[in-house]
Order: sequence, then structure tokens, then C-alpha cells
Amino acid sequence: RFDTAKSETEIEKLSRFAHDWAGLEFLTEIGNNHAPKFYAGSFEHKFILLEDLGLLHPSLVGPLTRAPTSTHVQEAESALLAYVRRVAKMQVDTFGKAKKFSPILQRIYPQAECYNYLHEEDIRDMLKHCKVLLGDVSAELQQELQSVQEFSTEQSDFHVFLHGDTCPDNVYYQESKMRLIDFEFGDFGNALIDGVYLRMNMPSCWCSKAIPPATLLRMESAYRQELKKGLAAAMNDALYDKQVIYACAYWLIRTLSSMNVVECEWICPSGPVDADSLWDPKENGFRPRILSRLDAFITCAKNSGYLSEFCSTSIKLLAHLQKLWPDSRFIDFYPVFKGQRV
Repeated sequence: RFDTAKSETEIEKLSRFAHDWAGLEFLTEIGNNHAPKFYAGSFEHKFILLEDLGLLHPSLVGPLTRAPTSTHVQEAESALLAYVRRVAKMQVDTFGKAKKFSPILQRIYPQAECYNYLHEEDIRDMLKHCKVLLGDVSAELQQELQSVQEFSTEQSDFHVFLHGDTCPDNVYYQESKMRLIDFEFGDFGNALIDGVYLRMNMPSCWCSKAIPPATLLRMESAYRQELKKGLAAAMNDALYDKQVIYACAYWLIRTLSSMNVVECEWICPSGPVDADSLWDPKENGFRPRILSRLDAFITCAKNSGYLSEFCSTSIKLLAHLQKLWPDSRFIDFYPVFKGQRV
């Protein structure tokens, strides 16, 4: 679960620790500086020794939450470009190497849970919310949600190592250095689950906002161009577009299944920000995330021929929730992009 104050079991805590360790060790073996170098670890003492990146830990939170000056906008776009390319390069470098990662994870903690896929519980919760808000659900909707679950578990031509939580604060960014950190949800899955993070407003993050459509298209194009260098399937337009739609559906289901959408607004806890940040913790509500992710999925799925019943249901859900929450609006742009065109 994510974006919710849910207590963890001991197995869940140990699984996150094991995945963080395994991800760092695996990526160190792969090379190309995707993450800090792994040196050693102790499961007994819950300790991981890795490369020292310095006293300061600048991240994408800084460039994205500063004042919207022309210089800051350019810096933010450069940072996002480096970010999407880093994610894609990591995916290309890990394609076809699941058999190298699994033994590392099993050695560290054999009981470790797997990540980056939908559970049966997620589908049941999604259907439950649809019934509560819209009435009965169709057999077609149930079938389509099941197909999204299957998408999240299949080992397709897009099967790569995912970070699973590529939030702005999980990216070490300083000058020309771009490293991913905190691999607690690192596991293999479909590349586009990480690839649609910007489109779905950083769906697992406290620092969740939107970027302007024109900027989004440039970033997604750069991401795909990098992915094409190692994933032949990314060159197939029809196949690639399907992955995008299903990945957006994946994140929408995770968003809607993880909370009671008819309760009062929930303000997500905010993390640390720089001294010059314009981030406002009081505006970090969850309802705008729900509305915006519904809209993002509808935008990419409508008239595509894929998940038509889920798209139709999402249109009804969006209209219903906008009436239910008259004071809620779509998620804002990151502060640095405020004032740009929607």
C-alpha cells in the first residue's frame, strides 16, 4: 500500500529492507552508476554499507518546488530530462536479468514479498468502490481489471528491474550526477509502471504534483528514445501505447483501491524541502490525486480500443467524485511550473 498510514507487519518491514539491499547489490554488479555502490550488508544488524554521496543530499524536490522563474524552469526541465533518461537506462541495462536479481534477494531474505504488481485484493477493493459509488459493476469491467492484474504479473518484452518508487526525493541529483536511491520496492516488472510516473503525477510520492502537458510529452519522448536502445518492443507503436494505457490503469487501481474515497479529505504528510522551496504541506491533499489520475487514465485510454469499459467507468467515477467533492480540483503543477499553460 502507499499514500496511507498503514501499519506494517514484520515480514513487510524486512521485505523492504531486503529489496533495498538486493537492488543496490544487483545494480552495483550491473554497473553504469544507476545507484550508489553497494559494499556490504548485515541482515542480522539491518545494516547496508554503500557509497558515500556526500553530506548534502540534493534531490529533484529542489528543482521542482522553487519559484517559477525562467532559469528555474530550465533547471527543472533539465533535471527531469536526466531523471527519465536515468530510469530508462537502468531498465535497458537490467532487461533479461531477473535471474541475477532473484538469487540475491532470496539469499538475503527468502520470505521477501514481491512488488510492482496488483493483488487480487486490489481488484476486489476497486470493484467495491465502484459498487458503492456507481451501483452494480459489469462483467466486462471485472474482466478488464483482471487483464490489468495479468499485465502487472506477466514477464513480457518489457520485463525489467523497476525502482517502484521513483519519487523526487528518491533521486540524488547534483550538477551532472543523477543516481536513484531507496530501492525498498525495487523488483522486476513492466517498464512502463515506472515509465508513466510523470503522467500519473508521481503516484507513490508525498511530493506529488503535475507538470505541463508540453513538458510531459518531451519527457516521455526522451524516456522512450532511451528505452528503444535496448528494448526492441519499445519501437512498436501499437504495443508501446498499450503498455502505457495498462500502466496508467495499474496506478489508478492502486490509487483507488487503497483508500476509502467517500471519507473526508486526507492531507498527505510532506517530507523535507529546501529553504527556498514553495511547497505548501497544507495543500498536499489526496483528493486532487484521485481526480487527476482518473483524468490521466481517461485521456490516454479513450478511443484507444483498450480497457474501454474501465475507461467508461472512470469517466462516470470522475463526474461522480467532482459532484461529491465540489471544492476539490485537479492536482496543481509543481511550484516551478506554476503559471504555465494547462
